[in-house]
Amino acid sequence: MGTEEKKRNYKYKQRREEILKAARRVFASKGYRRTKVEDIADFLGVGKGTLYRYFKSKKTLFLSVFSAGIEDLMKVMNSRIVPITNPAERVKKAPQMYFNFFDENKDFIEILMQVRSEFKEEYRRMHLKMYEVYSANIERMLRQGVEMGIYREDIDVEKTAEVIGSIMPGILQGFYLRQLAADSEGGNDTGQRLVDRADAVSKLILDGLRKHSNE
Repeated sequence: MGTEEKKRNYKYKQRREEILKAARRVFASKGYRRTKVEDIADFLGVGKGTLYRYFKSKKTLFLSVFSAGIEDLMKVMNSRIVPITNPAERVKKAPQMYFNFFDENKDFIEILMQVRSEFKEEYRRMHLKMYEVYSANIERMLRQGVEMGIYREDIDVEKTAEVIGSIMPGILQGFYLRQLAADSEGGNDTGQRLVDRADAVSKLILDGLRKHSNE
């Protein structure tokens, strides 16, 4: 690949990232149905034709925003959790990293909920792909903990992984719904943080997994 081609590719990726970031903010603020491509173009200060050179439709752009956010989440979790070798330490850190990601990207919570509402099949397909990796990592961690004598030997690894994998998304959804209720009632919940729930989640999981001294 020549120098000029590398420059073009870099500029293409850079512009695409700019569009995705702008689209995420506009979609999160206005909602998918009320957002027009022109709204995102105006936010960026470009013509809507520029957006169509990168994304063929509003739906494609919206789902690309969702996909990019999921990829960012997986990168964070893989880079900071997978390298931890102690299974119990992973359980402590995973909720912190997961909730902290959404605290820093609250507009992406809105995107998640909108995709579930507007494009159920696409959400199922794209989220399932992430969940399979996520669940496999949890199963691996559980088996490792059992082998190391940290976790109880009688746990059903697959079912336990499914339960653990559902806890944090469930808390995320509850947080979102409470924020919506607070907004509709004119309340102020801006001080609320998801990461404040992390210790409670990890303690709940570890108390259920660990071997007890009287066993």
